[in-house]
Order: sequence, then structure tokens, then C-alpha cells
Amino acid sequence: MAYAVGRGAGVGEVDGNEYGGGKAVVYAYGPDADALFKVLEPTLRSLPFRPAHVVLRRGDIETRVDL
Repeated sequence: MAYAVGRGAGVGEVDGNEYGGGKAVVYAYGPDADALFKVLEPTLRSLPFRPAHVVLRRGDIETRVDL
């Protein structure tokens, strides 16, 4: 089941996760990677897990953002 991001911000949805072996992955999708990250960024930066990063995908281009 997917969950809307940002309480009605309309930027996308979180659609799954994986965890184990000391790693966690959260999948979030939306039409604008930058808008989605802008809404999620404060929460992601507040998490204690380090090292951590986000991969923003814009079509075939990926950008890594270290948290």
C-alpha cells in the first residue's frame, strides 16, 4: 500500500521499504524528485542513521545527496 507524502502536499508517495543486514531502503515516487525530496528532507535529516544518502532520479539521471 502506498502512502501520500507531506499530508496532502501532492508531491508523491512512499511505496515500500526494505531492511536488513544493517541497511534500510525507503522507496518514494512522484513526478518531481526535487519537490518530493524537499518535503521529505527534514524528516530524513532528523533520523539518526548514518551514513545515509538519498538517490534522486530524474529520468535516466541519478543524483546522490549525502545526509
